[in-house]
Amino acid sequence: MRAPHRLTSLWIVLFTLGLVFGLGVAIVRAQADIQAQWARSKHANRLLATLESSADGFRGPAAAHCGRCHAQQGFLAWLPQLQRGNPGLITKPDGAPADVPFLLGLGLSRRTVQPITCTTCHQDDFRLRQAGSTPLLPAGFRAIGVGLGAQCMLCHNSRNGAIVWNQEDPRRYTAPHTSSQADVLLGKNVFFLDYGNNFISPHASFIGDSCVTCHVRFSQASHTFKADATSCARCHGRDLTMERVQGPARTMLRELEATIIAKIMANRSRIQVVRVWSARAYAYVDTVTIDPATIQRVDLVEIAGQQGITLTLTGGRRIQSQLGELRDAQGRPSFATSDPIVRAGWNYWLLRGDDSFGVHNPRFFRQVILTTLEALR
Repeated sequence: MRAPHRLTSLWIVLFTLGLVFGLGVAIVRAQADIQAQWARSKHANRLLATLESSADGFRGPAAAHCGRCHAQQGFLAWLPQLQRGNPGLITKPDGAPADVPFLLGLGLSRRTVQPITCTTCHQDDFRLRQAGSTPLLPAGFRAIGVGLGAQCMLCHNSRNGAIVWNQEDPRRYTAPHTSSQADVLLGKNVFFLDYGNNFISPHASFIGDSCVTCHVRFSQASHTFKADATSCARCHGRDLTMERVQGPARTMLRELEATIIAKIMANRSRIQVVRVWSARAYAYVDTVTIDPATIQRVDLVEIAGQQGITLTLTGGRRIQSQLGELRDAQGRPSFATSDPIVRAGWNYWLLRGDDSFGVHNPRFFRQVILTTLEALR
């Protein structure tokens, strides 16, 4: 009677080993798949991390600014500081501003800098480093009750402090950082519209984990962080696709863009001295005098965190400059910071930088554009 018993025990052992082996293979494959997805995401861009976060590169000490979110080492140094209530630039342990030697010591050098990897967002047990709510963000607000999406919002915000909606002179030409999704989801930080707490999107608080729900759980390739085109249909029915939301939103955004451009063209006689920006050199390379009558076209651009324009002159020459680097013949700004064009430009770039074209917060998106158009009139 013992032989069958031993045989049964052997089969149990072999079955258990096979199960464990199969599970191990499945885990390895899943991890490999996630890594392959991550490699296709913008988070994996080491060149961008090197350009934006290397203290021994052209950023220099400014890596304490950009390195907070563009590099793993910078984020991990900044997160405890953020959680203690300081959303500013990376500091030393004593609170002093981080200098180049300190930043290099963190690993923010061209040789060692790392892009956003698993370790940036996940702890050793794979839990996200931030969940539920956020500390005070660089955009000047907290996101409360946003689930796992709190991790995303730490960096995906406009990072330029809180906007006073009815301020008549922002005293700057700043453009919001292009990853401004948290501002749009929470309905924050625009001019002309009294946003308060009145425009929070249901996508921020009532779908479980905000960003993570649609960009990870509902995505076939979760760690590319790209939402599937069918994500909307899961909650709103198969007839509501992203395209049905984005089509009218794109039309409205183009209307705002065209109105800002038309206001600039109507006042192009003020543009006579232009400091010329070179995208290749990432610096100003010249200052030129132009005849305003030769300006044939204006396009809106974002230049090094500032609102800017591309001018197309008679004959096809194109020059770029930040809005604050345009002057009249007397050296005065072509467009003062109090000009509604500047505040309208901020609103335009906030919605454009969100990159969802209305999906994240349709009511806020529409209302911002309508109030901005009215202000420009």
